[in-house]
Amino acid sequence: MNTFDIQWSEEYATGVDIIDEQHKVLFEYFIEVESVVEDGNVDDIRDIVKKLLDYAVWHNEFEEGLMSEAGYPMTIPHGKIHEAFKQRALDYERKIENEANPVKLAREIRTDIALWLINHIKREDKHYVKDVLAYLKKSQRKSGKLFGLFG
Repeated sequence: MNTFDIQWSEEYATGVDIIDEQHKVLFEYFIEVESVVEDGNVDDIRDIVKKLLDYAVWHNEFEEGLMSEAGYPMTIPHGKIHEAFKQRALDYERKIENEANPVKLAREIRTDIALWLINHIKREDKHYVKDVLAYLKKSQRKSGKLFGLFG
């Protein structure tokens, strides 16, 4: 493998299970990008890179929705970071579509997005965890009481 090894590590866990599961999916995409790059099929490379970028943008939107529902006070500034990422992802999507030999670019995208994600988890995501966990716990208690009526 010509690129550094990108794998999920528990040090990236936020403690918000739904977010951690989505982050793990992104790490699975990083592995899949490397796999299709090694196979060399140009259409597969373009397809999986697009899926990685689309999922990353969707995840950020999901995360913002959760932060907003939880009443996290820094949702808007956090969302601006996500918006800058979205523009970067869209730029990469345009580039990969127009690249005659996307192998090098796919590896560049994979590495760049992985480093962005790791940095973002460690520096930004940790700030909303307390608010989101409190919100989820409160929501769970409400739904537990509701479902307890029928059990």
